[in-house]
Amino acid sequence: MNKKALAAFLAAVSCIAAPVTALAAEESTQEISAVLSMEPTYTVTIPATVNMGNDGTSVDVTAADVENLQEGQKISVTIAGTNYYRNQLVLEADRELVDVNHARTLRYQIINEAGETIETTGQDTATGSEVVSFTGNETKQYQIKPVIVDENRDRLVAGVPYTGSITFGIALAEAE
Repeated sequence: MNKKALAAFLAAVSCIAAPVTALAAEESTQEISAVLSMEPTYTVTIPATVNMGNDGTSVDVTAADVENLQEGQKISVTIAGTNYYRNQLVLEADRELVDVNHARTLRYQIINEAGETIETTGQDTATGSEVVSFTGNETKQYQIKPVIVDENRDRLVAGVPYTGSITFGIALAEAE
């Protein structure tokens, strides 16, 4: 055998025969903690259509399947905007149904569950106003009324539909 082959053979044999050094087993403890959170879930139902007359109407809003609300949390339903300029609370009549001597618009107001009147007069002052809020499964009401004042009463056209839309925001908020 040549010297190189012998050296390789002896090196291989010594590796196989060498005892494996093992460190003494040490125990290590790991502390484990978990903080579970449950995201709140809920369903809020707002009617898609509301019809009102001269005296307005009550509107039911319902919260159902409310789960995992934290202490101090509520579900807040607010006005997010309307289809009218500057998000004003205004309804419009079809221009073909109303002549220039009569009112083509009709302002309306919302009276929230706390009894506060939400109304606009040329500016967007309603956006963000809370209409109702919930802390559990329940139904609440708000009122919606047309603003009919003496100076425009004769300009309104009876029997003509004044229409518009309102968008609501629904979010979790801090309860007062």
